Amino acid sequence: MISIFHGDDAGTHDAFQAWRRANVDGFHMTETAPGRFTIHYAQDQRENSAGRGCMHQGCSDNDCHEDKGGCYTTARKVCSESLAELTDWARENGYTTRSCKHCDTARFPFPVTV
Repeated sequence: MISIFHGDDAGTHDAFQAWRRANVDGFHMTETAPGRFTIHYAQDQRENSAGRGCMHQGCSDNDCHEDKGGCYTTARKVCSESLAELTDWARENGYTTRSCKHCDTARFPFPVTV
């Protein structure tokens, strides 16, 4: 199921963070420019027990404006447990995606989607 979080407020930020904590094996896309998304693992590598993910998205327990990342949902976040569902959603809406080069690595490759 796709979940979308977008807004520069604590409530939306907190809902996104709760989604990340509840879906540790999931993925989220961050809109970097209108219609362009970067795909990440749900958890930050500092909190993932295997060390999977990247360090530039912030931990899922950070409060809104707690760190330099500010409100994590100022840029639209589109989330799912399924990478294929995310890429299908983007394609169906005419959006482009790319994998985060810090998340999608030789050690932790994203699943292959067809």
